[in-house]
Amino acid sequence: MRTSYSALDTYKTCPLKYKFSQIDKIRGEKTKEQVFGTAIHKALQFMFKRNPLFPTLDEVLDFFASWWNAARDKLKIPDKEKDFYLEQGGILLKKFFLKNQPWNFNVLDLESRFEVLIDDPERGENHVLAGIIDRVDKPTDDSYEIIDYKTSRKMPSQEMVDKNLQLSIYNLGFRRRGPHIKAAEVKLSLYFLEHGEKISSTRPPEALEETKKEVLQTIREI
Repeated sequence: MRTSYSALDTYKTCPLKYKFSQIDKIRGEKTKEQVFGTAIHKALQFMFKRNPLFPTLDEVLDFFASWWNAARDKLKIPDKEKDFYLEQGGILLKKFFLKNQPWNFNVLDLESRFEVLIDDPERGENHVLAGIIDRVDKPTDDSYEIIDYKTSRKMPSQEMVDKNLQLSIYNLGFRRRGPHIKAAEVKLSLYFLEHGEKISSTRPPEALEETKKEVLQTIREI
């Protein structure tokens, strides 16, 4: 079985929705929030690409506007609402850019893909856990930071972030790509764009096996 955090989360939230999307392959139309989130993520990815120089704020805002306007016609919402999301996206990106100017960070990777093999010895099955990490930084020679952007307004508690399965899976995927990396060297962060705030966490060495067990338990239920 091939799966991801988003698929597992869909199952935990609504098994029927999981059946429709993952088993029956019935793809529903993307919501305005999903399209907006994708546009913001694409703009942030563009912001940190140096080719050969980092883009200016105006170039980032133009990139977002172009991407949003190309997708907006597919959304069945009033034009005023489409314009509202365009304006809000510009506000979020400007706030983020001024606080996180890209040349101040040592970005190791963007949209970093990973795959982790998970074996189920009880059932003799093999599974693939895949995902994409928004951004990986290297703040110092011996440290890394995994960053996932969030466009939601609600911020979780520190306790919830410490137990966040998405970050645990990203930690697992990143650590498997570089098994020499120690647990203490990896910081896991959720960046909430609406608030301009980042909540960070770490995972102990034993968390790798605990994450695999949690994923495997959900796969068995599915």
